Amino acid sequence: MFGSVIIEEIGKSVFEYLVPGLYAFSGLFMAIPVALSFSEDREQGLLKRINTTPTTGTEFIGSHLISNMSIAIIQVAIVAVLTFLMGYRGPTAGIIFSFVFMVIFSISTIGFGLITATIAKSAKAAGGIIQIFVLPQQLLASGLYPLPADVKVVSQFMPLHYASDALTLLFNGVPLSDLRIWGDLLVLILFSLIIISVGIILFKKIGKV
Repeated sequence: MFGSVIIEEIGKSVFEYLVPGLYAFSGLFMAIPVALSFSEDREQGLLKRINTTPTTGTEFIGSHLISNMSIAIIQVAIVAVLTFLMGYRGPTAGIIFSFVFMVIFSISTIGFGLITATIAKSAKAAGGIIQIFVLPQQLLASGLYPLPADVKVVSQFMPLHYASDALTLLFNGVPLSDLRIWGDLLVLILFSLIIISVGIILFKKIGKV
C-alpha cells in the first residue's frame, strides 16, 4: 500500500517506477559468481600453480576485472532491450549512463568477491558468505522497494545506493548538469576503488597470488 501511494503520486506505473532499480539490480548479483570463481581457484590450487608461472597476481586479478566489467555491459544491454520490448521509453541519457554506472559498480562487486574468497574456506561457503554483501544492498539500496526515510539512511553506506539513485534521477528526466548525478558518480567511484583495493590486498596476502 505504501508503495502504491508513492507510485500514484509520481504518476507512474509500477513497471516505470521499478525500471531504474532493475538496471542497478542487474549488476548486484555479479558478486556471487565472482566470489565462487575466486574461491574455486583457491580451493583447487590454481593460485599456487599460477605462482609458478610468469603470470603476476595483478594480471590474474586484472583479467577478472576486465571480464566482469564486460559482463556488466552485456547485462545492462540485455536489461535495456527487454525493458524496451516491454514498452518502456526512458530518456536516452539514462540508458547511456546506466552502462557507465554499472561498469563502475562492477568493480565493487569484484572487490566483494575477493573479500569473500579470502574469508571462505571453500566455494560452498563462499556462496553463503557473499550474501552478507548482496542481500542488504538488494533490500535497502536497489531502489526496488519503497523504504521509510530513516531506513534509507543505512543504504548510503552501500555502493549500489549511488548507482540506483543516479539512474532514478536520469530516468526521471533530470538533466546531466544536475550535481546530484555527478555527486553519486564520484561517491560510487570512491566506494568501488576502496572496496576493490581492500579485496586485492586481502586476497593477495592470504591467497598468495
